[in-house]
Amino acid sequence: MNQSHSNHASTFSTWQLTVLVIMAGMGGMYFYPENFGRTSLSLLALTVLLTLISMAMLAYCYGHSGSVSFPNLLQEHLGNGIARLVLIVGAVCFGAEVCCIAVKQTQMTGLFLLEKTPPQVVLLVTLLTVCCVIPAGIRQIARTAELLFLAIILPLGFIVAMALYSMNYGELLPLLKPNDFAVSQLRQSVMPLCGIAATGYFAGYYEKKKLARGLVSGAALLAACCVMILVCCTGVFSIEGTRHLSFPLTELSRIVSVGNVSLNHRFDILFMMIYTAVTVIAAGILLYCCGISLCGVFRVKSHSCFTFLLLPVVFVFSYLGLSDSTWLETLSAWGKIFFLFGLVPVLFIITAVKELRRERGNAV
Repeated sequence: MNQSHSNHASTFSTWQLTVLVIMAGMGGMYFYPENFGRTSLSLLALTVLLTLISMAMLAYCYGHSGSVSFPNLLQEHLGNGIARLVLIVGAVCFGAEVCCIAVKQTQMTGLFLLEKTPPQVVLLVTLLTVCCVIPAGIRQIARTAELLFLAIILPLGFIVAMALYSMNYGELLPLLKPNDFAVSQLRQSVMPLCGIAATGYFAGYYEKKKLARGLVSGAALLAACCVMILVCCTGVFSIEGTRHLSFPLTELSRIVSVGNVSLNHRFDILFMMIYTAVTVIAAGILLYCCGISLCGVFRVKSHSCFTFLLLPVVFVFSYLGLSDSTWLETLSAWGKIFFLFGLVPVLFIITAVKELRRERGNAV
């Protein structure tokens, strides 16, 4: 993507920006079983509220800046040295996020579809597909995400509707009880908003006056989707039941039924195929952001040169994560917390102070 893109031109529509925000976060909709029972709805609601505020702050920073790329925004407000350090951290965290998505996708495919296929083969094919999505740039990714969005939201809406019809609402009571806050719970509550930090990297290419609407609406829709899935999985399987499931959402698609007609023999396969495409797009967006981070570090204009250079690195760490991905998940989650609740507020404060000084200077 050419970083000299005009500040006034829009690379994609408001709807495409909204879909990009949602799709960037859909990798977290695997919902790791350990999240259930440890994150109350009150804590998740607080996380969502803070995330929406963070998105509004990010829109303000771009709206009062001449930068159209996130590396340039960091350099403008933090200086070259600190900006490069932040971008290195961002590249590592986004890389870890891609590894998490690739690992979960490989494990889910092996468990439900390709039981006899070696996991490293599935992993390599997934990552090669992701790398083929990126070179066209964020505009093409946005168009692809827009086309796939309806393909995933319709079956997902059907699953949620059937779950709401058949669930036991008494199982939701534990979610309503406020639990004692712990730092580890914050990490778990952010997990469903996986990848939303990526929005900072393509937000600058959208029309600044309408940017806040696209970012906040995308984050709000993603959060609503995550809450509905959390509620449905808990209501159908119970908190204890989900702890014995590797992928609660996929298991939910296996038990979908309409009256006495069971669809579990075919619907879960359809859902798996569609969701595989979605996770490829989500991983593609995150790998794109990883490449943009490295562009800012090494002062390279095109991210394409990093795409296949990152492939062997991501493959190795993803392969290691097949046995235990806890460290990847922890690194990824803390990266999102640092971005949403640390870096963006700092940029917002710096931008606000600069604007206040500029207004005072103009008044004098």
